[in-house]
Amino acid sequence: MKVGLIVISNSELVSHDKQGILSKISSSLYKNKQDVLFLNIIKGDSITAKSAIDLGFESCDSLVVICENEWDKFYMVKKLLCNKFNCNMENSEYARRYIDEYAKEKNVPLHKEDSSLSQMPEIARSIKNPFSAFQGCLCECGESKRVFLLPLEEEELYHMFFSSVFPYILSNAQNDKDKTYILRTFGIKMRDMQNLLRDEIHNKYNIEIICSEKLLRGEVIIRIKGGTRSDAQKNIVNKIYTKLLPYFYSEKDESLEEFIYTLSSIRKYKLAFAEDFTAGTLTSALYNSLNNAHDIISESIVATDDNSKIKLLGVEKTILKKSSIDYSELAYQMAVGMLENSGADIVVSSCGDFESGALTFAIGNKEGIHVFNEKIKQGTIEEKINLSVSVIFFHLIKKIKQDNFHIGENVL
Repeated sequence: MKVGLIVISNSELVSHDKQGILSKISSSLYKNKQDVLFLNIIKGDSITAKSAIDLGFESCDSLVVICENEWDKFYMVKKLLCNKFNCNMENSEYARRYIDEYAKEKNVPLHKEDSSLSQMPEIARSIKNPFSAFQGCLCECGESKRVFLLPLEEEELYHMFFSSVFPYILSNAQNDKDKTYILRTFGIKMRDMQNLLRDEIHNKYNIEIICSEKLLRGEVIIRIKGGTRSDAQKNIVNKIYTKLLPYFYSEKDESLEEFIYTLSSIRKYKLAFAEDFTAGTLTSALYNSLNNAHDIISESIVATDDNSKIKLLGVEKTILKKSSIDYSELAYQMAVGMLENSGADIVVSSCGDFESGALTFAIGNKEGIHVFNEKIKQGTIEEKINLSVSVIFFHLIKKIKQDNFHIGENVL
């Protein structure tokens, strides 16, 4: 990033105090790996000012014009910026408000000429100056050209540069580096993901978006080349986040199992599992994926037999009639039994019918247990179990995060 500094004053010599501030600005830019191409002290006439601004505009990504606190000088620079950016001068509501706030705060009268200070190039954004009526501004053009106008007085310049201008320059300098974002999703197939993100995938900024999915576990990789406009980056990334929000669970390269461990460790939660339909796969999936799964699992019971459900989990015999099993009630009672016996913070139970593909599971704690019903329609028995595990884990993440979002019936 190349930064130009231009000082417009009444003299080619600047006072010692002002020179000190300019040195701090220059050294701060250098320390943060910004190239300061020139620090040019010029006399404040229009022709010289125009030549310096033209040179800085062509040579630099960011140009900071620092102007003596005089009405005519400030107005002259703003008119030069209007010509440079091919726009008109207009009264800025924000600049006017900042000037009024300054006058009220300092209890000072405003001069007639102060009204000209609220005039800004129509494309400009005002930069607040709480120390005088001389408000700064920012004009931007295209992907990388920006010009700041700031007052030269020591206190004002220091405050406005380091509170507003400097962070803005550094944030845009970061755009020169390649960036990669990874979003982990669950519950949406790749073709649906690609249709949902069609506009973002075919963006005009050459931002690469790659979608992949297996058994509804999805990954979206966003690759942004250095130099891409910051507003374009934010716009594309924010749109993707918004569209994938119902399916999104992590922005790190981590699986559902790893994210469950992260969340449970942060909350210091212990989990317990009572499994029928998933036949122990919930627990084994965590142990196979995590080195320290025992840190978050307090107990696990595989109760595929009715007697096990009755003896170990306290399930009532009446709901186990083969002809009319109420799986919602069964999942609920399995979770209650595990909750009473395990001492876990969150319990999970699973049951269902392989033939129909009905998966029923319950997730809850002492405050309440919620029962979910899903349809696992396709795949081998192994694929159905693995998909069921993913479905349950996704809901478990939402529970740990205290989010009651539900991906909905028959999505699978």
